[in-house]
Amino acid sequence: MLCKIATHSEAAEPLAWRVVDGEETPLKHSSRGAKLAGVQVDGQQANPRHADELERSLLEMEGARQGEIAHARQEGFDEGLRKGREEAAGEVQKALDQLARTIQDLAQQKRTIRKEAEHELVKLSLAVARRILHRELLADPESIQAIVYAALKKLQNREISRVRVYPAGAAAVRAAMERTGHRNAVEIVADPALSPGALLFETALGELDASMETQLQEIERGFADRLSLR
Repeated sequence: MLCKIATHSEAAEPLAWRVVDGEETPLKHSSRGAKLAGVQVDGQQANPRHADELERSLLEMEGARQGEIAHARQEGFDEGLRKGREEAAGEVQKALDQLARTIQDLAQQKRTIRKEAEHELVKLSLAVARRILHRELLADPESIQAIVYAALKKLQNREISRVRVYPAGAAAVRAAMERTGHRNAVEIVADPALSPGALLFETALGELDASMETQLQEIERGFADRLSLR
């Protein structure tokens, strides 16, 4: 609390109080004309408009700060959204690449399975044909004459010295050779070492294997070569 001791030469004057931040502080009421509306603080006179301007500045600073915070939040949200989209796009691309590789693998497996199935189908077909021809030869030995005629066309009138045939087909081969005019010049040999359907033509330029089994193997190789090119 402020106080002042008056002397005899100076009369006592009442002390005026100014309200600052909700508290009263004493101010000397000078006889020189100091008024409550214009008080001096630290040698400077207080201005009410200065407080208003200061308040407005504070409000503007607070508004700017809130705007910066909102802007920073929006930037953070946009950056997170962008990164999220990039990561999602990357995951989608990985999934698409994996799907493309899977489709390619399936296509390759399909081609492989198809080739294997085709090879198996050829083998099965030839196995069935082999059984049918063997049965036909056993039931009708003269059916080998068709093989004789096909072999003679392939030889193209080449000089034949001998024909070896499985024993059961010897008579049918002789008959076929007689019909084509080769009987007297060609030796027909019934070879017990040969299996049913075996037929060998010996010429001066080499031997022609016209056996049924050999022809079936040639057919199988032909199918295999064609399948390998697909």
